[in-house]
Amino acid sequence: MTVDWKESDSPAWREEYKVLKGTVPIEDLKLLEEGAKTMKQAWRLGALHAEYKRLKRNQPPDLPNFNR
Repeated sequence: MTVDWKESDSPAWREEYKVLKGTVPIEDLKLLEEGAKTMKQAWRLGALHAEYKRLKRNQPPDLPNFNR
């Protein structure tokens, strides 16, 4: 499976991260929704984005549906 990283760098990754991760701490949810305001928050947001890329890469490939 190949991942289109240009697509994953768009702001929509934040919503998809919430779905892939499942359980997200309240502080991280707030950061994902409001964005970073300090350098520490920017580092955390970058770490969340790196984790999103790792989760996205480990997703099973989409298989075609042969049941017609």
